[in-house]
Amino acid sequence: MAPDSNKPDLRPAIAGDVESFSDKDSLELLVRAEHPSAPLEESGAFEATPSLIADGTALQLSLSPELWEGGIEIFRPFPGIAVATWTCTPKDPEALRQLARKFVPTHDHISVHLFHTGDVSYRFGQQVFHSGESVGLVYYKPDPGEFEQQWQEGQQVCFTTINIMEEGERELWHRLGIMPPSLFQKLRTANSTEERVYELPNSLLFTQLACALVNLPSSGVAHTTMLRLKIGELFCLLGEETTLINDLSASGGLPFTEIKKLSQARAILEETTGTMPSIAELSAMVGLNRRKLTEGFKKVFGETVAVHALEVRLRKGYQLLKETQLPVQEIAEYCGYGHPRNFSIAFQRRFGCSPSQVRRQK
Repeated sequence: MAPDSNKPDLRPAIAGDVESFSDKDSLELLVRAEHPSAPLEESGAFEATPSLIADGTALQLSLSPELWEGGIEIFRPFPGIAVATWTCTPKDPEALRQLARKFVPTHDHISVHLFHTGDVSYRFGQQVFHSGESVGLVYYKPDPGEFEQQWQEGQQVCFTTINIMEEGERELWHRLGIMPPSLFQKLRTANSTEERVYELPNSLLFTQLACALVNLPSSGVAHTTMLRLKIGELFCLLGEETTLINDLSASGGLPFTEIKKLSQARAILEETTGTMPSIAELSAMVGLNRRKLTEGFKKVFGETVAVHALEVRLRKGYQLLKETQLPVQEIAEYCGYGHPRNFSIAFQRRFGCSPSQVRRQK
């Protein structure tokens, strides 16, 4: 039957067949060729030989029982992109820390770490990030001696690493039409280790993405197809994040590194319960001096640190009044007010009504 010329052709322009391998050597060689710094069993961190999962779409690596319990699954959703999900319980954190120092990424790939459970500390120069407090990191080539990982003995952790070569960026652009985030180029051209790492915001979209990556279907075709879509989603979110950074940089006339730290300061304020950090404490937490923090915050976000902190506290109070049955005194303490009266006065000034009036409107 001849095709109906009046109907649109909805077939994909590029076939996205799911690869499946009958022997593990073929997939292993392919991953190693595309990612020269992929985990190697010669490091002593892994059992001698990887295996192929049943449907032939991923490699499984068992971890060395002397160092930790658990394993890794490595997928290749696109050429030039490797996704590894780690589920492990460290036995010898100090040995793992020393091992991590030897395997600092040196090849030309962007690394994205998305955190699921447990806590691992990452040091990039003077900056320290905790996986238990962050949704994820994006980084590029830390300088030797400037990168460390600190594990906690006996605590199970689960996280996903995504290594993206430039070939992978082109492949995703070609297949899905999604351009590489310009954040990648910013990280590649930065001068120091501290400038080559970016902490992802603890937003709902990034949190949902991290959760989805460990809850994909087990079937090879469904898993790989959805994993490809999730990588595309990641690129889209990172593209939006880069646009936000560029807009903030343009509005404040500040360098990328300071914008990152100011965004981190705002995130700390929005995630804090109880007493807000002082300007001095916040400056130390993000690595900016007091002047750069206060002046930069006003330039970029259009309000002072104190005004933003007050707004965050009162919005939290309003939400708790509407959504919970907590007493006003407890809500005041949660928002950092020692006395309910002070909370009520600030609340009335901000919203034009008292906490009790909001509570009655429920």
